Amino acid sequence: IDKFDFVFAENGTVQYKNGQLVSKRAIQDHLGEELLQDLINFCLNYMALLKLPKKRGTFIEFRNGMLNISPIGRSCTPEERIEFSELDKKERIREKFVAALQREFAGKGLRFSR
Repeated sequence: IDKFDFVFAENGTVQYKNGQLVSKRAIQDHLGEELLQDLINFCLNYMALLKLPKKRGTFIEFRNGMLNISPIGRSCTPEERIEFSELDKKERIREKFVAALQREFAGKGLRFSR
């Protein structure tokens, strides 16, 4: 952060000027606790119904500017990730998940991508 006059980290939610922290916003401050919990609950319920060859912990990773949601889990091995990727190419698991999120949270100011 000392090499640049301005640094915008974590999707711009953490801002530095001349190496000093200027501001830091968290997703829960922007969304509010009710919408955030609705989103997390929807994701957990959706993923609970998915039948996958393997599931490995940390399905929702909370960051300042976003939620990282992983149906297989962030704790999977590289081999398990490849196995899931091949299945996802055939069954479009993440694409369907994003579509379900877009339907469920339409008009709420959220953006989803994979």
